[in-house]
Amino acid sequence: MEESPGSPPEAARQPARGRRRGGSDARRPRVWDAEGLGLDVLAALVTASADGITIVDSSRHIVYANPAACAVLGHPLDHLLGADWLSFVPEGERETVLTLFASAARSGSSPAVAIAARRPDGVEQEIELTATALHLPGRRLLVAAFRDVTERHHQARQAAVLAQAAASVAVSDSIDATVQAIAECALRGTRALATWLTLDGEDGARVGAAAVPAEFRKRIGPAAQARAGCPMFTQALMGQRVLIYADARQQVERDLRTAALARSLRSLPWQGAAFAPLIYRGAVVGVLTALYREKELPDEAETTFLATLADQATMAAANARLVSATREKMALEERQRVAGELHDSVSQSLYGIHMGASIARERLAADPARAAQPIDHVIRLAEAAHAAMRALVFELRPESLAADGLALNLERQAEAVRSRYGIAGRTVLDAEPEIAIEVKQALYRIAQEALTNTVRHARAGRVDVRLRALRRSVVMEVADDGVGFDPGATFTGHLGLPSMRERALAAGGSLEVVSAPGQGTRIQVRVPSTPPATLPRERAPRAASPRTGDS
Repeated sequence: MEESPGSPPEAARQPARGRRRGGSDARRPRVWDAEGLGLDVLAALVTASADGITIVDSSRHIVYANPAACAVLGHPLDHLLGADWLSFVPEGERETVLTLFASAARSGSSPAVAIAARRPDGVEQEIELTATALHLPGRRLLVAAFRDVTERHHQARQAAVLAQAAASVAVSDSIDATVQAIAECALRGTRALATWLTLDGEDGARVGAAAVPAEFRKRIGPAAQARAGCPMFTQALMGQRVLIYADARQQVERDLRTAALARSLRSLPWQGAAFAPLIYRGAVVGVLTALYREKELPDEAETTFLATLADQATMAAANARLVSATREKMALEERQRVAGELHDSVSQSLYGIHMGASIARERLAADPARAAQPIDHVIRLAEAAHAAMRALVFELRPESLAADGLALNLERQAEAVRSRYGIAGRTVLDAEPEIAIEVKQALYRIAQEALTNTVRHARAGRVDVRLRALRRSVVMEVADDGVGFDPGATFTGHLGLPSMRERALAAGGSLEVVSAPGQGTRIQVRVPSTPPATLPRERAPRAASPRTGDS
């Protein structure tokens, strides 16, 4: 290090010399060793390197730095020379650097580590640092090479965040949880101080917020009003991709309609803001907002990232509307089905009870001995009506699945159907399966639909129900000896089979229908079992003894 600062140690000029290798083969490329290449050429390579290269002495002081090192660390060469390398590293990262330097001094080199480096303006950036021992006579030096990986890591984080947001939209059945997750993703994937997402809905605005003051979180409920009243939001409603305002704070504070909202953000050192509207079928249904410090507005990459997140939120809004419409349709169909059940069973039973009681009363005065027959008929009808009502109530409120389990409830449902319609059959049940309560509900509803189809369409004399808990799956079967049908045919207006198939798929399983005209029908559902460690807390499984019953 006797040469002038900024030059590699012992950069003595030597003539470039090379030697040919490989005998007399003139077609082989000419290979140069370090001596033949020349230290002046190596010095030029170090100077032109895009990676930062510094050389430090045994006390960690910098004795050489190339132009790239000056650019990454944000200091001119005269500020770097003689400075302790640790002075450019935050306090929490210094132990990592000391360990890396010690490893290189001991073994000759070190693996790369990712650390933060602080620039003169206080901004921290991510660098990837390696160290290599430099052996010179009488001196112990280390080459500390590094590169700026801030953008690369930022892009990786954004990709991970987008994947998380997409997963949240795909699997979450709660629009509130999805809105909150996307707001948090926006904060993690940008340099924003705070973020929030407002999503309009028929039942009011949904809001998710990250890193906002508590007072602001209370006021953001009626966010749609603030968005509509502010001129910036008015422009956002016109369908722009992303709107960026360097003076957003001043505009919000000046507008009387949003001044109160602005006051709740006073604790944040923000100035600018970015607004990404959520556009669904040509209408703005929400806005993703991000607040930024002064002179830290989002660049093109962050703008694209916010727009992509807004698209994910729009997808969530579309899913929410589809789910809402589907639930309304299912609720209407369920009400119609229950009304039909009440008319076909309970109403008719009550009419029969009324007629039987009237006949018994007439006979009671004229011939008391003959009154017993209609009274017995009334009792049978009352028992059947009670069983039917119990089955209908359970269909509407299946809470006992969590308390009593799937196996017991399948047995109850099968017995109620057999008793009500005079059908024979057998129920064979293994131990309570280790599956989530949502999967149990799906299996129960499928069995319910299959039994209903047996009663309405199969004209069966027997229906069997079986539940098997296998090693990696749970299999449920409902089989009857009815008239059968062609599973490949289309039955206009009948939603039973499609409904069963959709429930099975939603539970992660499959449904198989085996039938043919005159040969009965077998419905088999197979769903994966749940490992015990991932099961929700519920009542312990019942004993493994199978239950069977014949009617």
